[in-house]
Amino acid sequence: MKNDLQDIRDILRTVSLLKWNASRISDLVAGYGETWSAQILCALLSHRSTLTEHTFLYLDARRVITINEEKDGKSFFVEWNMSQEKLQKVYEQDVLSSIGKEKKVHFVITGFVASNTQNVPTTLQRDGSDYSAAIFGRLFLSQGITIWTDVNGVMSADPRRVPSSYTLTEVSFKEAMELAYFGAKVMHPKTMLPASITPPIPLYIRNTFQPSFPGTRIYTSSATHSNRDKCVCGFSSIDSMALINVEGSGMVGIPGVAKRLFGTLESKGVNVVLISQASSEH
Repeated sequence: MKNDLQDIRDILRTVSLLKWNASRISDLVAGYGETWSAQILCALLSHRSTLTEHTFLYLDARRVITINEEKDGKSFFVEWNMSQEKLQKVYEQDVLSSIGKEKKVHFVITGFVASNTQNVPTTLQRDGSDYSAAIFGRLFLSQGITIWTDVNGVMSADPRRVPSSYTLTEVSFKEAMELAYFGAKVMHPKTMLPASITPPIPLYIRNTFQPSFPGTRIYTSSATHSNRDKCVCGFSSIDSMALINVEGSGMVGIPGVAKRLFGTLESKGVNVVLISQASSEH
């Protein structure tokens, strides 16, 4: 950590002298918190463990998770084959060569951080820690992925607006993605993508402060698929929405109206969540 702190001092001094803060610098500095917390937890678990056949191993996710960043710098996708190859290399170097197969290895892995295809440190952006867990769950071919948060699971509605809302015991991937996309704040939709890839992996939402509560299971199907009395999974809502109605005789026979409209919205960074179009050009 002393070496890391010195590196941060050098980085911040450079920023101070140049009066320039690139996104790469922010990503690099932001990742130190994750690496420190994972190293501390790994050391603590190793110190308290009384099981000689178990060992805890710290792993910096930047050695494994590789993303391909788009030119806009805002979007990316995971390079699964490259990440899988790196994980295999880590296993051969850190486990087989150093520890062997005799002990059960428990990885303590950083969240949020990753590397791009040029091996430059970066982050997985919003909700990156949950996304990291899902990515490693897929890479390890896990039997289940558990996300520990501060709520009991996926709720049937926003408890602040619907006091009688309750925790859903199970929802499908599609239902969970729809709820998250339209306002439910339990999990970002991208977190569910690695788990929903064939073969699917069950995803569990559990409460850190109530570990005995079973939480919500997210998988391929749910009770709404088999029980007509539960055909509605839940309700969600989004604040600060705006409705734009484009109409008028000036659109009749004019090509490219939709392109101009959505191009303008894109240039302003406006995300369109719902589109409805009548058959009339008016």
